[in-house]
Amino acid sequence: MERDLQEDTKIVLKHLAVRFLLSIPFFAVGLLLMARVELISILGLILLVFASLLLIRPLTELLTLTSGSAIFPRKMSSRASLMFSIADTKIMLKEYDEALRQLREMIQQDPDTLEIYTRIMKLAVDKMKQPEIAKEAFHEGLQNLTVLRDRKILANTYKELML
Repeated sequence: MERDLQEDTKIVLKHLAVRFLLSIPFFAVGLLLMARVELISILGLILLVFASLLLIRPLTELLTLTSGSAIFPRKMSSRASLMFSIADTKIMLKEYDEALRQLREMIQQDPDTLEIYTRIMKLAVDKMKQPEIAKEAFHEGLQNLTVLRDRKILANTYKELML
C-alpha cells in the first residue's frame, strides 16, 4: 500500500510538472493580453482560465492522494468498497457463510489489506459465534500483512474481540 502511494505520488508529480510547463505560455499570454484593458483582455482571461484548468486535476490528485477523494477515487479503493458492500449485504441478510467466503476471496486478491482480516474476525466472533475462524484470520493476517503498524492493529483488534 505504501509502495503504491509512493508510485502514485511520483506519477501525479510528473503529470503536474508536464501540465505546469504546458500552462506557462497560456498564463504569460493571458497576463499580457489582460494588461491592456480592451476587448482583447477577455481573450487573456480565457487563456488564464484554460491554463488554470490544466493544473486542477494533478493538484487535486496530489492533495487528495493520501486521504482519498470523491472527485478522483482510486481504482483499487472503489473496487474494494464494492467487494466490502457485497459482504456487508450478505451479513445483513444473515448469510454469514457467504459473507465469509466473499471476504476470504478478497484475501486471495489482496492479502496485504488489514480491513479484510478485521472484518472476518468481527464477523466470526460477533455474528457467527465461531472464535476459531477469527483465530485463523488473525494468524493469516500476521503472516500476510507487511506493515508492522497493521499487524499491531490486527493484534489489538483480536485481543479486544476475545475479551
